Amino acid sequence: MRICRRTDSVAALTAALLLMTGCQATGVAVLNVVGLAEKPLVVTSVAERRQAYDNPLQVLDPFAQVRPLLDALGKNCARAAVPDMCFEFQLAPNLALGTAQLADVSPLHYARLADRTKFQVIAVATDMKGRPMRSAVLVVAADSKIDSIAGLRGKTVAFGPSRDGRTHQAALLLLQDNGLKPQDLSLELFPVPGSLKTFPNAADVLQSVSNASSDAGFVDELAWEELADQPPKLGQPSKSGLRVIGKTIAVPDRLFLRSPTLDDATAAKAAEFLLSAAQKAPNALKPLHYGGFDGCTPEIVDACMKLMSVSGAASAPAERE
Repeated sequence: MRICRRTDSVAALTAALLLMTGCQATGVAVLNVVGLAEKPLVVTSVAERRQAYDNPLQVLDPFAQVRPLLDALGKNCARAAVPDMCFEFQLAPNLALGTAQLADVSPLHYARLADRTKFQVIAVATDMKGRPMRSAVLVVAADSKIDSIAGLRGKTVAFGPSRDGRTHQAALLLLQDNGLKPQDLSLELFPVPGSLKTFPNAADVLQSVSNASSDAGFVDELAWEELADQPPKLGQPSKSGLRVIGKTIAVPDRLFLRSPTLDDATAAKAAEFLLSAAQKAPNALKPLHYGGFDGCTPEIVDACMKLMSVSGAASAPAERE
């Protein structure tokens, strides 16, 4: 947790103790009281049980990717912007009470907010191609006899992690819309009997389908677009060795929410910065693999809410891997 740049031992000890208690938002409030921070703009996100990082060293600093963006945001708002992490059940109370002024959330976390209309979406992240929403594609081996989603009955299907609204929730929705439930697939025996086969990233899903350890798999549309047409090495996945047989609904990557307690002037500055970040702070977007931010539309909200029509989506935890 980095909520103050001072290096005195009192700040370090206080921060360490608060991090161990697992409540960083409370830590910011306490440090404000003792004068070690000056009314920071707290930007919270939901802690994932298994976080994906570009660099293993980011385990030591889970905010490394987002920190450059928040530094630029803070300068634009003339108010230090600091990252925070909370459990999903704390997200709505933290925003409602003003413990956090902004939140960076997944489409599934947004959809599961009971009072989401209280929390205005001020920006939606776009990918490097400028898209605020993308689909997942369902791939099989090029020589597979499976040519439809119905053909997956009794087969082994690889999914993204359960926190992923695109390669997991939207994937399940596609199957559900085609008459298939999870129990209609060939499920895993280990580590949890009856669980779906999940992988932490698209590369592992593609490799699993390529080497026939999975009959089919869901990967982010962007990962499919970036896949080589021909295998760079023998045994590696490529477009020539795979075939797309289905496509999920398009969903966003991340949404920025505003606390109703945040004053309008600061909220406007935050929104203005995010919507112009591609021009104002392009280097801060690179670690996040964002092209920029767009405004929210009814279509984006509808896409998030469609994820809730998956059986169990409302009560399922964000992480089970």
